[in-house]
Amino acid sequence: MQLYKFTAWPHILMLVFTMIIAGSFPVVASITTGIDSVLLTFWRFAAATLIFGIMLPFVKQKTAMPGWKDMGRYATVGGSYGLFFVLMFQSLKTTSPLNTSTIYTTLPLVTMLAGTLVGEPFHLRRLWVLAISMVATVWVIFKGDPHLMLSLDFNRGDLIFFLGTFCLAVYMLSMKKLQRRESKIHFTFYSLFFATLVLMGTAIARTGGLCVPGSHTWPGIAYLAGPSTALTFWILRYTATRLDPTKIVAYTFLTPSAVAVIEWSLGISTPEWSVLPGIGLTLAAVWLLQLDWISKPNGSHPEIDIINQNQGAIHHNARKGNNNENTDHVDQKSHG
Repeated sequence: MQLYKFTAWPHILMLVFTMIIAGSFPVVASITTGIDSVLLTFWRFAAATLIFGIMLPFVKQKTAMPGWKDMGRYATVGGSYGLFFVLMFQSLKTTSPLNTSTIYTTLPLVTMLAGTLVGEPFHLRRLWVLAISMVATVWVIFKGDPHLMLSLDFNRGDLIFFLGTFCLAVYMLSMKKLQRRESKIHFTFYSLFFATLVLMGTAIARTGGLCVPGSHTWPGIAYLAGPSTALTFWILRYTATRLDPTKIVAYTFLTPSAVAVIEWSLGISTPEWSVLPGIGLTLAAVWLLQLDWISKPNGSHPEIDIINQNQGAIHHNARKGNNNENTDHVDQKSHG
């Protein structure tokens, strides 16, 4: 009897993903002085595309050159990812990082709602846990200060960033829906390539060219291109086939907490005890979102479903065997 087995690797990789993304914030803060944000992101994606381009000749699985339909798939995945960054930088012209961080907590909810349009199931229990997660994450962002929460004011830049959040939700969903038989390296390379094209066009429109950053910024760009872009892109590509989109984006709730822990460990900021309840509630909510009794409707469990399927197969084979016996009996009578 085949029983449901919990596989921890996708979840471990998503925790690694969260820490890498959280680590990119102090890196970005240290190298963005005097550099256009979109231009910096273009070089980040260009370097990541180069990394995967170098890996292509060593892939054992042979993949044909992509056709027009394949180009559409890669453009949807990479274009939505690149467009998220474009809209994020555009929104920061008229809004604050605090506002964008707050809006970013809606990503799992937006992903779940958008997923219903492409056949992903909608679960009311998961919706309640998402609401708790959003409250806990906002608590961490505002450091438990209710007055700071009440003073939050939304503007046009926030609307732009919300559209960017929707693009990121499209990216999360398309990673699962648009993958085919090509290797992970090919899929990632072409998707990053199209994201790079989107960013290149935006960078040229903003700055009039593609200026090469100074030598002091390249170590930071190497981190952003390698672990923060290429590796995280591959992690999402791997986990998208093993976890549903809402479970994946639930890990984004951990980002503010991870950033706080990293800043405390590096001495950038001092620990604030008022944040700890929010961190604890966030961890509990993310854990709940990974449970199948939260994500499965009507309290169904995958192990029970598999057992029922096996029992159904046994009954089907039994009926098939009885039919064969009856047929043999009829044949014996006819021959008699």
